[in-house]
Amino acid sequence: MSAFQRLPCWLVYSVRRSLNYDSLCLPRRTATVRQGSRASLSTRSTYSSFNAPVGGLGCNFRVSTVFTALLVLGTGATALGLYQFYTTFTLWPKELRSDLRAGIKARNQGDFSLSEKYLARAYQTALSFPPSMLSPNPYLKLSGIAAVLAEVIPDRKAREVLEDVWNKTASSSLSGDGAPVDTWASYTPTDEERLRRVAIAYKLAELSSERIEEEERWLVWAVEAVVKLAGLGTHHKPTGLQDTKESSQTQVILAELELPPWMRKDDLAAPLAALGNLYAKKGNVEYAMPLYLQAISLLLPSNTKNVSVGDRCEAAQLMNNLSEIIMRQTPTPEIRHQAEAWARQALAVIERAEKMPPPRKGWFGFSEDMNVCSTCDQVLGAVLFNIGILREMDSDKDVALALFERSLKQCAKVGIDEGALQAKEAIRRLRRAQETKM
Repeated sequence: MSAFQRLPCWLVYSVRRSLNYDSLCLPRRTATVRQGSRASLSTRSTYSSFNAPVGGLGCNFRVSTVFTALLVLGTGATALGLYQFYTTFTLWPKELRSDLRAGIKARNQGDFSLSEKYLARAYQTALSFPPSMLSPNPYLKLSGIAAVLAEVIPDRKAREVLEDVWNKTASSSLSGDGAPVDTWASYTPTDEERLRRVAIAYKLAELSSERIEEEERWLVWAVEAVVKLAGLGTHHKPTGLQDTKESSQTQVILAELELPPWMRKDDLAAPLAALGNLYAKKGNVEYAMPLYLQAISLLLPSNTKNVSVGDRCEAAQLMNNLSEIIMRQTPTPEIRHQAEAWARQALAVIERAEKMPPPRKGWFGFSEDMNVCSTCDQVLGAVLFNIGILREMDSDKDVALALFERSLKQCAKVGIDEGALQAKEAIRRLRRAQETKM
């Protein structure tokens, strides 16, 4: 048994993208609808003090003027918010608007039972429409309603809804010959809509994680679809002004639904990594390795200048996984060299990502995205430990000790208790060996 086979599970990380693959339940949003606050003026203030002029910046004005302006501004903002809420969904067919509006409002208020009632009715109504009534990109809209509905119902029902919407274009994606003109059976999805089906299959794999064969079936389909989409150029690209206008309009419509993260993210590498993790867990190293390699190539293409911090961190995660499964083979010098090369490449990717500015978040500049940064932080502790193990196997004790100490510091920093314990044990082992020699 190799040293890597004895490593704890925390050292072998699986990809945790915005699709939330490791979660067994859909995210429950509990945010409430923002209500505008009403400002009131106290009648107990004396007239003289309330209206005393305030000096500063070379001008004089009364406090009452400031409060009046703030009151008008607050009232206007509240009115604008209410107007925007009640006028949303106007680009949807009128038969869907009231149910979608009520379902989203109930979900945001945490009333999932009421939200399910309205969203289920909206979904059934949308199913009764021919694709042309939901144009443009009708499958994006139909699957968007299904995703939001799946967010507020139990996993079993969610799986049924997602399987149903996944099957709507299953036959048409292969062949629509002989089917009526304006039905889902004859509808040909765009590349973007095919990518949406990949996201649905990936989520269905997550919901089927307790049934390994079913999980594998969904992941295999998703990977095959990814390979085809990669060959087609991945995304549907607008070819003219009208296509660009329709694509922009569709994005506005779908933003009204506040889709769950697993459906908002167009992620091709995640199914490849997830299937690789599944095969690695089952001991099928020969199947896992090419999947990891393909996922890494998608996350870090040859031109890496525009790669995001998140993609770099997840690529490093996969490189560390690849290093681990390589060491499951007989640890010959060549195997150890190959494993260390991938681990060191993961370390280089993390160090490069740490030097990049944090991703833009919000309107006013850069702020740290904790999910993105935590991925790199956690992988760093494992990578340092793994390289230390490999250096120890090659009798490079001093370098190994330094790496274990860095791993301990990193694991303690991000709160990985098991990793910190393993690093401490490795440090004690090496120091005892050094004392024995002395």
